[in-house]
Amino acid sequence: MFRLTLRNLNAFKIRLALTTFAVVLGVSFVVSSFVLTDGFRQSFSTLSSDIVADTDFEVQPTSDFGSVAPMPASTLGIVEGVDGVEHAAGQVFSDRLQPTTADGELLTSSGPPLLSSSWVDESTLNQFTLRDGRAPTGDEFAMEYRAAAEHGFEIGSVYEIVTPTGVRSLTLSGTTVFGDDSATMGALLMQYPLDTLQTMIDSEGLLDSITVSIANSSTMAEVRSGLEAALPDNVEVRDNAQLVADTNADFEQGINIINNVMLGFAIVSLFVSIFIIANTFAIVVGQRTSELALLRAIGATPPQVRRSTMAEALIIGVVASLLGLLAGLGITVGLQAIFNALGASLPDVPLVMRTRTIVIAMILGVGVTLASATGPARKASGIAPMQAMQASVEAPSTPSRRRSVLGLVVLAAGLATGWFGLFGSNGSVSNTVALLGVGAVLVFGAMALMAPALVRPIVSVLGLPVRTLGAAGKLSTQNAGRNPRRTASSAASLTVGLGLVTAALVVGQSIKTGISGLVDDSVTADVLIQADDVISPQAFDDVGSTGSFDQLGSYRYDEIKIGDDVEGVIGTNLATTAELFDVGVSAGAMTDAPNTVAVYRGVAEDRGLAVGDTVDVMFPSGVAETLTVGAIFDSKAILDLNWVINDNDWSDRFGSSDIVWAAGTFAAGVEDVDSLTVPGLTFENRAEYKEGVESDIDQMLVVINVLLALAIVIALLGIANTAALSVFERTREVGLLRAVGMTRRQTRQMFRWESAQVSVLGAVLGIAVGLVFGWGVVEALPEFFAAKLSIPVARIAILLGICGLCGIIAAALPARRAARLNVIDALSMA
Repeated sequence: MFRLTLRNLNAFKIRLALTTFAVVLGVSFVVSSFVLTDGFRQSFSTLSSDIVADTDFEVQPTSDFGSVAPMPASTLGIVEGVDGVEHAAGQVFSDRLQPTTADGELLTSSGPPLLSSSWVDESTLNQFTLRDGRAPTGDEFAMEYRAAAEHGFEIGSVYEIVTPTGVRSLTLSGTTVFGDDSATMGALLMQYPLDTLQTMIDSEGLLDSITVSIANSSTMAEVRSGLEAALPDNVEVRDNAQLVADTNADFEQGINIINNVMLGFAIVSLFVSIFIIANTFAIVVGQRTSELALLRAIGATPPQVRRSTMAEALIIGVVASLLGLLAGLGITVGLQAIFNALGASLPDVPLVMRTRTIVIAMILGVGVTLASATGPARKASGIAPMQAMQASVEAPSTPSRRRSVLGLVVLAAGLATGWFGLFGSNGSVSNTVALLGVGAVLVFGAMALMAPALVRPIVSVLGLPVRTLGAAGKLSTQNAGRNPRRTASSAASLTVGLGLVTAALVVGQSIKTGISGLVDDSVTADVLIQADDVISPQAFDDVGSTGSFDQLGSYRYDEIKIGDDVEGVIGTNLATTAELFDVGVSAGAMTDAPNTVAVYRGVAEDRGLAVGDTVDVMFPSGVAETLTVGAIFDSKAILDLNWVINDNDWSDRFGSSDIVWAAGTFAAGVEDVDSLTVPGLTFENRAEYKEGVESDIDQMLVVINVLLALAIVIALLGIANTAALSVFERTREVGLLRAVGMTRRQTRQMFRWESAQVSVLGAVLGIAVGLVFGWGVVEALPEFFAAKLSIPVARIAILLGICGLCGIIAAALPARRAARLNVIDALSMA
């Protein structure tokens, strides 16, 4: 039986290749996700070690909540006075300094980050070593040598640096190497003298950290104990191992996001592959009815037949998994190129193939293939010996009522699970995503069960224009509907891909419509002001000094503590905000009175607060104040947090005084800000802001749909696979049609139009499911974010047309083979 299995695989190479390819794509996505993230982990692990290479301890300010205020420079003297401390260096860091190249290009952090640090003279505590030139002093800076070469920076030349306090002209004094081999992951690293950097970022007399190396005669425990005893409570001491672990943990958060997204698309691809493989094996069993029955007649037992079919699946699964391992490496490189082309730059990382990746890929590839073949194998083992005298037996032409009822039950369970994930879970993002994933799988499974009952009604409608194309069109419609289970199974894989794409389009369009309506209804400001990162107080003052604005409001974000609860808070001038935006004040008034707070209505109701009531607040700096409720507002569309305070004495209350965004209304006689230039800031009117948001959403959708497109490609391969196998199965039928006068051209048209109808059927079902998913997500979003469902009809219609066209293309080769069949040979087949 095993030799027979090998001969069957060898005899049907095309069938083997198509089935294997579907599994390869699914497995390769899993491999790619692990290879990419393992590459990141290896690179970031090296980077973490380089960052703290010779540092024994690091002293940093800390806070239980909110932003952390820098330490006073006097802390360095305390550290230096501790027994056992050999060297200590105060450091300052910033990601807000933007150099300008020699040709005037302002470098931004939209790709790899721009990171600046203070130069450390003590070599044991400096992660950088000079490569060329000399260390920076005064109005000078140094740059990592690869970044300098890439952007054309030359030692001795003067460059403008955009800083939070204005534009400074500095001379490049030298180039540096980071760590052992400058593994910067693409970041642009710059170093400045400590006092120069402090002045540029408005941080005179303050330090972000103090690095420490200890004397050889001292122990880590002794020095740590001395540091902790000497330093104040709002400062923490971390040793080298903690520093590496914490740095890796920070990197791990971003890596896990990439890994989870990639695995999500990998699971979609594997899920699609299940339908294709199951359909392939079901067709093959139908085609081999006589062969299998003959085996039974000469003594093969049902278990032997079942094992033979499962052996085919096992071999396909093993081969596909091995190929998927290799393809995963190629997809990793391709995805990096795609992301970089779309502007979401990823750093170059090594291709890391761990044993865990190989094991998971083999288990998934083989497991999915075996699971998909289980049903067909069971059916093969049940074929009676007497069927050897009959032609191959097709699947029942009448949909199973029990199957349809089961589909309805599974559909109800899927919708209920999805609803609970959106509206009834505890608010955890991971729980919500997990429940939505389970609900989606159940819904798609339900559609696969119910689809056979829907095939004939839908195909009869889809076939109306096709039937006008003559005999080939009529026959293609009849063929698409005569075996509902097979047609539904062929279309099911496409249903999954189109369902997810449609849901993404609906959510994206609804968000764009919601934001557009929000800007039109709630924004009275003429201009919205943003930066790549944050707006410094100095830059904000520079905007105000232009005289272009009548009202100008700034918005800061941080955290406060009310009782035991840590809450997000916005700092601004409430009176100015009332002039710039409509936030639906339902009680009180937005005034600039000090120590007042505006509260979102829902929170005010939960806490029993009314205008005039007081709230005890603890700020990150340790300052405790009593604030008075001055206003209650109904809309969080603009002010997207529950608490908004007047920003009097912000720097004394919080660790950072940076502004996240700003807005303003024009002064009399000013109609636009096209001529206004403040380095590092962008000015957008309401229309430009809406266009920018829509562009960001479209870019996100492009990334999502590029990944989902591979699942659709797998689905179309499944349709091509079905069409190819259908030619083998219907060889005698084609011979009869050719014998009674059907031309080769009509034969090709028949198969192409049939494939197109199967593709459009899958697309229609997928779009229907996608609309339901999209509606659910939109309903779960805050009302101000997506107020109502908005369906991109034109895009969905284009998708539908593309699916039909791809169906025709998928059937091109099978149709050509059918048209070239020899009539006599075809009629002679039993």
